[in-house]
Amino acid sequence: MAVSTQKDKLLEEAQKLIMRGQFDKAAKVYEQVVALEPSSINHRQKLAEILIKAGRFDEARKEFETIGKHFSNNGFYLKAIAVYKQLQKLFPADITLSITLAGLNEKHGLTASALSEYKQVYDYYEKEGNAAEAIKILDKMQAVDPQNITVKIKLAEAYFQQGNKNDSYALFVRTASLLQERGDNAGVTKLNTRISELFPDKSEFMLEVLAGQVMSGNSSSALNALQGLLRSNPKEKKIWDLIIDAYKRLDQPQRVKIVYQHYHKMLPDEPAPMAGMMFCSVAERDVNGTLELLDLYEKRLLSAGLLDDLEKLYRALDEIDPINIKVIEGLIRVLEAVGNENEVILLSDKLKSFSKVSDKSQSEMIVPESGPGFSENTGFFSMPGTESPLPSELQSERSDVFDPIDSNLKVPDEALPETELQVLELDDLTSFTEDEIEIELDIDDSALGLSTEKVVGEVLDNNEWLDSVGALFDKITTAPSGVRFGSEMDGSDSQSHFDLGLAFKEMGLYDEAINEFRKASSDADRRMACLIMQGACLRERGEFDTAINMLSTLLKPGLSIDDSCAVKYELFLTYESEGKTDEATRLLNEIDSADPGFRDVSSRLNAANFENSLSFSDDDLKNF
Repeated sequence: MAVSTQKDKLLEEAQKLIMRGQFDKAAKVYEQVVALEPSSINHRQKLAEILIKAGRFDEARKEFETIGKHFSNNGFYLKAIAVYKQLQKLFPADITLSITLAGLNEKHGLTASALSEYKQVYDYYEKEGNAAEAIKILDKMQAVDPQNITVKIKLAEAYFQQGNKNDSYALFVRTASLLQERGDNAGVTKLNTRISELFPDKSEFMLEVLAGQVMSGNSSSALNALQGLLRSNPKEKKIWDLIIDAYKRLDQPQRVKIVYQHYHKMLPDEPAPMAGMMFCSVAERDVNGTLELLDLYEKRLLSAGLLDDLEKLYRALDEIDPINIKVIEGLIRVLEAVGNENEVILLSDKLKSFSKVSDKSQSEMIVPESGPGFSENTGFFSMPGTESPLPSELQSERSDVFDPIDSNLKVPDEALPETELQVLELDDLTSFTEDEIEIELDIDDSALGLSTEKVVGEVLDNNEWLDSVGALFDKITTAPSGVRFGSEMDGSDSQSHFDLGLAFKEMGLYDEAINEFRKASSDADRRMACLIMQGACLRERGEFDTAINMLSTLLKPGLSIDDSCAVKYELFLTYESEGKTDEATRLLNEIDSADPGFRDVSSRLNAANFENSLSFSDDDLKNF
C-alpha cells in the first residue's frame, strides 16, 4: 500500500511538472516511478515520451528498445513494430532499425513490409559500396519471398559480379524454372539471352532448367518444352533421357515404352533405350518378348558395361518364371561376368537338374503365355494379330525426317495444368508490380426472394458509394511510407494491416496508422471499419473539422445500426474534443435510441445527466 501511495504521489508531481513544461524534472520523477515498477510498460513508454520532449533522444531510445524487446519476446510483433517505427522516425539514418523492423515483419508474416525494410537496407549498402552486405540482404529477401523473380535476378547478378559464378548460374536456372512453370515464355527467352551473355559456355541452360523442373515434381509443365527442344535436336541423348524420366515420374508406363522405341529408332547404337525397352517388357511380365530382345541386344549391353542392368533384367525374369532354362542360362552368363562364383555354382546345379528332365516332362512344363513379339525389321514391338503401334511415318524407312511431337509423344491436354501467362519485363530490374485480386460475388437471389438485377444493383450501388467515400479518405495527407519492394500482400493480410494500424494508433503514429488502414480497406468486409478508424486518427491529429467532415460522409441512409452507431460514436468523441457539447450530447442520445447497449454510451449519458442535475439557475438559488 505504501508503494502505491508513493507511486501516486510521484505521478501527480510529474503531471504538474509536465503542465509547466519542466520535462527534465518530470523525466527524473518518472524514472523513480519506473524504478518502483520496472515491469510497467505504460510508465516506461510515458518516460520515453517525456525524454523526447526534453530532447534526450538517446535515453528515450533506450527505453523504447526495452519496450520493443518486451513485445517481441512475448510474440506481440505488431506492437513491437509500432515501437520501432517510432524509433525509426527519431533515428532515420540508423539502418539497424530497418533490419530489426524487417525481421519483425517477417515473423508476423507481413512479407511486403519485410521486403520494403530490407530494400532500404539493400539500397544503403549498395550506396556505400558494401557489396558483401548487400548480397546478404538480397539473400534474406529471397528467403522471405522465394517466388519473387526480381529479387532472384538481382541476387544472381550480384553473385556474378562478385565472381561467384557457380551460385549465380544455379540461381539463374531456378529463376528460369519458376518462369517456365508460370508459362512466362517471354521472360524465359529474355533470361536465356542474358545467360548466353554471362555464360557463353553454358549451351545446355534450358535443358538444365527443365531438368530442375522434372526433379522438383513439375514434369507435366516441362514436357512441352522438352518436346520443343527435341524438334530442333532429335538426336540429343540428354533430352530423350529427361523425357523418359518425366513420364516415369508421371507414372505413364505406356508412354515410357513408346519413347524408348522412338529413342532406339533415332539412336540405334545407344544402349540406354535397348535396356529401357527390355525393362518395359519385364514390367509387362512378357518373358518371351524380353528374351527375344535379350537375344538381340545382350552382347551390346555387355560391351557397354551395363552388367547391373542385365543382372536386374534376368533376376526379374527369374522371379516371373523360375524354371525357364533360357533365363537361368542368361543369369549364369551375367554372374560369371560379374564374378559371383558361388551363385554361378548354385545356378549351374539347378540347370543340370533341369536338363535331366525328359523331353516329355519339358514339353508339359507350364510356360508363360506369349506376349508381344519383336520385329527385327522395325526394332519395335507388335502384338500378334495387330498392326505396328508406331505412327506411319516411323513405319516407313524415312531416316531423314523425324517429328516426335506429331507422334504418340504428344502430351495430352489434360496432363498439363492450365496457367495464366504472366509477362515479366526483365529489362527494368527495379520495377515492382502489385498483385491485383479480383473478387467475384456469388449471390443466391432465390434465397433472398429478390431479382438478380435488384440485388446486384444494390451491391454495386453500395460499393460505388464506399469507393467514392474511400477516394476522399485517400486524399488525406500522411508522411511518406516505406518504399515497396516485391509483390504486395494478398487479401489474407488485411487483418494484419488492420491490427498494425491499431497498434500505430495506440503509439500515436497516426500517419502510419492511416496508411495501414488504407491497405486493410482493400477487404470489402473491413472497409467501413477502416474508414472510421482513419477519421479517428484525424481527430487524434487535432484536425477536428476534417475528421467531422470525413466521418459525416459515412452517414448514409440505410446504413446498418452497428456501422451507424460506430460512425456517430467517433463523431461524438470529435465534437467532445472540440468542446461542442450540444452536438456531442445529441449524438449520444441518437446512439442510445438506436442501440442502448452500445459501448459506454449509457454511462456517459448518466454522468452527463447527473452533472446537469447539480446545475442551478439564479432563480433556483434565490428560492433555495
